[in-house]
Amino acid sequence: MIRNILQKRSVRKTFGKVVDPETVQALLQEGAKRPVIKYGRVEFVLAFVRGDDPSQISAHMAKVADLAVAQGAVVHDLVGGLVIVAFGTLPANSAEPGSRSSLIHALLEQLPRDVKIVHGAADGHYGLFGSDTRLSYTFLVPEFDRALGTLSRLEFGESEEFTG
Repeated sequence: MIRNILQKRSVRKTFGKVVDPETVQALLQEGAKRPVIKYGRVEFVLAFVRGDDPSQISAHMAKVADLAVAQGAVVHDLVGGLVIVAFGTLPANSAEPGSRSSLIHALLEQLPRDVKIVHGAADGHYGLFGSDTRLSYTFLVPEFDRALGTLSRLEFGESEEFTG
């Protein structure tokens, strides 16, 4: 029993840094059986990087992630050169007004020829999505597929605000 209490305390401490307390409590009580999903304003940044080899691409992805976290964003995923970032999906970690603009400026300044960016804001859902075998803390915004299409059409060194 004491071991169980200590384990739960450890989970709260660890996950409490990246997930809101309500979600942590739901996971502890019900496991991954029922996703906790919230609704609110989500500002997102999709940054796609390139490089000469995998280690350079990895370094560019790390640069994007580090700059995003420094601006108060949550890095939701890193996949094949794509870094998916959002503001507003972690209530415990609210960003300052203008953080998204500051991030875009910093990315274009530090990776001028090796990044292309689509960014925007929309009312959407965020939280734990998935199944008993694979949960992800992520977000859904309307017309996300169109935002990805816009990203694919941009040239490296360009940035565009997406309005759904």
